[in-house]
Amino acid sequence: MSKPRHRLATDHPLSAGASIALEGNAAHYLAQVLRMKMGDSVALFNRTDGEWIAQIAELRKRDVQLTVTTQSRAPAAMLDFWVCFAPIKGGRMETIIEKATELGAALLQPVITQRTIVDKVNIERSTLIAKEAAEQCERIDWPEIAAPKKLAALLGYWPKDRLLIYGDETGEGQPIAAVLQAAPTQKWAILAGPEGGFTTDELALLKRCAFAKPVSLGPRILRADTAIITLAALTLSAWGDWQQPPRYTGATP
Repeated sequence: MSKPRHRLATDHPLSAGASIALEGNAAHYLAQVLRMKMGDSVALFNRTDGEWIAQIAELRKRDVQLTVTTQSRAPAAMLDFWVCFAPIKGGRMETIIEKATELGAALLQPVITQRTIVDKVNIERSTLIAKEAAEQCERIDWPEIAAPKKLAALLGYWPKDRLLIYGDETGEGQPIAAVLQAAPTQKWAILAGPEGGFTTDELALLKRCAFAKPVSLGPRILRADTAIITLAALTLSAWGDWQQPPRYTGATP
């Protein structure tokens, strides 16, 4: 059986023979947007069981019943890569969540700083954005969205074996290329400040943390969302899984 064209993230356990009822947006998407019929197949995945092929068994008014058949991809360990970011207004925070998911982050950690304007994060909405991004980019999992933490609290309980790379706009950070060459690691995190950057006190706090490395991102001052995506891409190019080929197998030559 060829791989289905459409993929859906689900919280349901997945195993051969399992019966699953999809409700709400997922059911509407299959029945009304894609106009799928009984017997059609879709790929399902969650954060622990890998990706499975499921066949539509029944289309009902409130839900779509599927029967899980075969596993198409086994579970795989996520990159041990965290993205820490100050929440920002509107669609640009959604962009951070979406792009961090596409790039392979295992954890998204909102960080409240002294200049952070947005101090609340809708975890349910953020998780939905991450799931939709995972569906598009061929991930078979999606990142955990953590509750917001104040910067001092985050650093106070930081695991000492995890390197933290953060953007420093003051000019005191090393060029990022030098940091990436000198400190290879299998587990790391990135952090960018809010609109307006870190305060002097916050930079002093970061500098006292042996696990935190300040880096420069060049002569231009980047917006918060641009900075976090840039940090993600540069660290992943050195320490991530970019040497692996694309996972998508549905395209024809």
